[in-house]
Amino acid sequence: MTQETAFHDDAAKAVLSLAEEMAFSDITLPKLAAHLDRPVGDFLNLPSFNTLIVDYLDRTCASEPVDETESLRERLFDIAMLRFEAMEDHRDGAMAWQDSWLMHPLKRVEAAKRRVKSARWILALAGEKQDIFLRPKSVVLSGILFRAEQAWRKEEGEDFTRTMAQLDRDLRDIDGWAERFSSFSFGPFGKKKAADFSAAV
Repeated sequence: MTQETAFHDDAAKAVLSLAEEMAFSDITLPKLAAHLDRPVGDFLNLPSFNTLIVDYLDRTCASEPVDETESLRERLFDIAMLRFEAMEDHRDGAMAWQDSWLMHPLKRVEAAKRRVKSARWILALAGEKQDIFLRPKSVVLSGILFRAEQAWRKEEGEDFTRTMAQLDRDLRDIDGWAERFSSFSFGPFGKKKAADFSAAV
């Protein structure tokens, strides 16, 4: 991990910590700098708070090695759960962060775009090919992640019972993805048809 990456992760965790104490919209760079006991000038060119948090959570997904002997469903489950474990470490702050966009249509659209990007990363970590079918699969997985996030918000303990059940249920047919997406014809018009499908999703 580079020094910049470590700094960004510290900043992300500090933002989540501040979100436990105040409205997410009230968090500012001076408040973040004070919380981390650093001069505000150190935060020049810092990514947005949303980007900081998403990148931090995405990096946690790569914090443990992937067992290539497992099925795609099992790999995706294990990787995604690392994300929820990181969220649980900052539960109140993560909930406040989500609350900042959940009830706002435009902010929710932006959050959905960020989630598709995260889903693409998780698929890549699981060993999925970087081909034209990765985009539609990312969209599907982003929806699964959203449903799991809603289950996580309802957890009453720290055993992830609801989260794991929801994630496992939605990922149950995930191993059939590759076969379904690769079933597109690559005849004279096949590549254009597949590309059009990817762009449409």
